Amino acid sequence: MNGSQGSTLEKEKMNKIVSAKYPGEILSTELTNRDDKHQYKTVLKSEQGVYVIWSDAVSGEILNMNRTENEEVQEEHITKDEAEKIASKHGKVKSAEFNKENRVYVVHVSSEGKIYRLEINRATGDIKSKNEVESGDEDEPAQPSTKITQEEARQIALNEVKGTVTDIELDDEDGVIVYEVEVETKTKEAQVIINAFSGEVNSVTMETKDRD
Repeated sequence: MNGSQGSTLEKEKMNKIVSAKYPGEILSTELTNRDDKHQYKTVLKSEQGVYVIWSDAVSGEILNMNRTENEEVQEEHITKDEAEKIASKHGKVKSAEFNKENRVYVVHVSSEGKIYRLEINRATGDIKSKNEVESGDEDEPAQPSTKITQEEARQIALNEVKGTVTDIELDDEDGVIVYEVEVETKTKEAQVIINAFSGEVNSVTMETKDRD
């Protein structure tokens, strides 16, 4: 039986098949059309490293398994804009930033005169927590006064690198407030550092995406 005939296995069933054969943490599972067949692409993190596993989506047969060196590139994730859309269902979005340590988007929203802090899982888009915070406390650390707006920083970055902006966040580099803008193209990932006051591009770092 091949992946072009029969009923496609559910993602949860495919995850159970993979977990039974390979111990580790499943980072993502995606249904694809590969070699004219429906196949699941599963990213698995084990003690030995991160692996991309291709499986027949109908029979569950493991077809291929490759080790990858870059977990960040292979792992599926939602963008900052998508996180804001998810948070907007709970109120008006006031600020949003990515917490690299916990791998979540931290979004503050206002609703009915109250401020809430949401943590959104970057890989799944699920809301991990929602807590009320004191009004005004949420903006000061992440939103220092700048002359360049986030949208202006986005355009400056796209003038440097043609692609899709996946993340924008403010950072303090040696006392200078900058925008860190991540841009993706078909073959590369770039980080553009922009002075948040002058709009000057401090640096552009390019990395080639890993291929399966």
